[in-house]
Amino acid sequence: MKDINKRFAFIKNIVGWEGQINATHIMEKFQLTRQAARTVLQQYRDHFPDHLNYDASNRAFLATKAFDDGFINSLSTHSFEQYLAIIAADINVQIDAHSTFIHEVEAPLRNINPLQVRPILRAIREKLAIDIGYISLTSPDYLDRIIQPHSLIFDGLRWHVRAYCNKNQSYRDFTLSRFNGVAHFEGKATNFEEQDELWNQIVDIVIEADPRFSDQEKRIIEQDFQIQDGQKTIPTRAALVNYALRRLRIDNYKNTPEEQQIVLTQACRKHITQYLP
Repeated sequence: MKDINKRFAFIKNIVGWEGQINATHIMEKFQLTRQAARTVLQQYRDHFPDHLNYDASNRAFLATKAFDDGFINSLSTHSFEQYLAIIAADINVQIDAHSTFIHEVEAPLRNINPLQVRPILRAIREKLAIDIGYISLTSPDYLDRIIQPHSLIFDGLRWHVRAYCNKNQSYRDFTLSRFNGVAHFEGKATNFEEQDELWNQIVDIVIEADPRFSDQEKRIIEQDFQIQDGQKTIPTRAALVNYALRRLRIDNYKNTPEEQQIVLTQACRKHITQYLP
């Protein structure tokens, strides 16, 4: 049952984003014979009889309107990122820098040492306190910190550790690449995720098209950002508001609406000020 669910999810992602599928997709993904791959497709069609229609000219099964309607309503579980991961990593097809049609703008690599990450991951899993060296802009020399980490955070560019800091006696974010030195475990943690108020508080980030645009231009931006009725609400942990604004590129106001594209609503801007550094 687990295998068939995984195969059905794969079929939905491929059909959803490419509009069609054939036995070759399944053969390459799951290393099956052609006959076995055809059997998987037939099982899918038996289970979802209104999802696929065979097109002889394309030698593929095409998405039906019923499939498209259901898929569009389930994008939260079948995201474009999942599809990209499937075709870029999971399918056993020769993909290299010259042949793939998917390209990613590279950012500078962060110096994350696996030997430094391992004890932090263990501390998170086992709810331990850890004594480890950390460097910051205010303290350019490595200083020992006792922290009680509970989560990892990716802000789109860097990895962070959310942890209770014994020195500051508060929950803080630590850049993962700035840890160094030998780590020592200091027993069981006494401060946990449940006590991190900013982590557990959900704040609504509300965006809208830059009001400097014309009405027609606003409609284009609203389509890009899935804004309905003039606004879009993005629930965000209070501790992560600053990262969210940076990722949306609305942490600084731009000179032109073409640069800015979206802004916070006035009420939202006023409300979230308390959560910014």
